[in-house]
Amino acid sequence: MLAEKNENIKTAYEILERASKSKEARMAYEARQAEIMDQMTREKTAREEGRKEEKIENARSFLLLGVDIEKVAKGTGLSIDFVKKLKDEMN
Repeated sequence: MLAEKNENIKTAYEILERASKSKEARMAYEARQAEIMDQMTREKTAREEGRKEEKIENARSFLLLGVDIEKVAKGTGLSIDFVKKLKDEMN
């Protein structure tokens, strides 16, 4: 059997066996898997927000140095309209 040769497959097979024995065990397993996926989604969203905030801070720094809006937008990946609004807010 393949599960005997690969420890990860063996572990997954054992979990599947336990979870399939009862409806309650299966529901608990599925709930745990859903919680893991939710946590991963929250972490990904937080990372993306952090990257956006970093881009905005970089744009502010470049604008303070007098770099033109188009170059700031291109360098940070932000839209020209967003950089224009950012510059207006800074003034």
